[in-house]
Amino acid sequence: MKKVILRVILGICIAAVVTFAVLLVRELYIDWQSRSFYDNLVVGIETRPDDFVSAGTSSSEPQDSDEQWVPYVEFDALSSRFPGIVGWLRLEGSPIDYPIMQSIDNHYFLVRLPDGTAHRNGSIFLDYRNKSDFSNKSILIFGHETRAGDMFGTLKSYRNQEFFDENPVMYLHTPDKDYMLVLFAGHVAHSVRDHPPLDFVDDEDFLDYIRHLKSISVFESDVEVSADDRIVSLVTCTYDFSNARLIVVGKLVEF
Repeated sequence: MKKVILRVILGICIAAVVTFAVLLVRELYIDWQSRSFYDNLVVGIETRPDDFVSAGTSSSEPQDSDEQWVPYVEFDALSSRFPGIVGWLRLEGSPIDYPIMQSIDNHYFLVRLPDGTAHRNGSIFLDYRNKSDFSNKSILIFGHETRAGDMFGTLKSYRNQEFFDENPVMYLHTPDKDYMLVLFAGHVAHSVRDHPPLDFVDDEDFLDYIRHLKSISVFESDVEVSADDRIVSLVTCTYDFSNARLIVVGKLVEF
């Protein structure tokens, strides 16, 4: 009887190990599919000399430099393949180097790659209520956090002050303009109660919101935000509590 029980227990353990291994391989394969798609995306990026601040500086104003280069995204070529493309987001030295998509709702690209292929990792996408030229006062961009750290997985690193100090600027390219996204705050919020606002009553309401963001930020920044600025909130999942979201916020500076 003891041998039978031991064999049953051993069988259960083996089955559990096999099941875990199958699930792990499946998860890795799903992440590989997504990464492979983006790695093989023919971006049509060129480089051209220009004057702009590199990602290693905390200044929010362009500086003169003959050694800096600006990536040029060939939106005309990309839009024929991906009709929903409205921009491109980059953080130098990180996996964040993705097209920004937009649809008629916030679900479509949540579960689809830029070419419309159904995939759990989805795309980086602009809120459907925002204007596609990024002209709103408050702009929302969403993306998943994958187990492999792709998509918006890098955002969790902004909970570390040293990482922010070394990476205070992202780059947002559109068909018409190029921007620095100068980061100034990041916080954990509830997906419903603390959802970033799209509109503000007036300038004071906007500045009150900026002060609130800085007061609860997971990193410290001396970047000043004025009433004339536009802000971008990068939103991804986090697991601090049920329906938690990590939101990293920056202001747009054209260059």
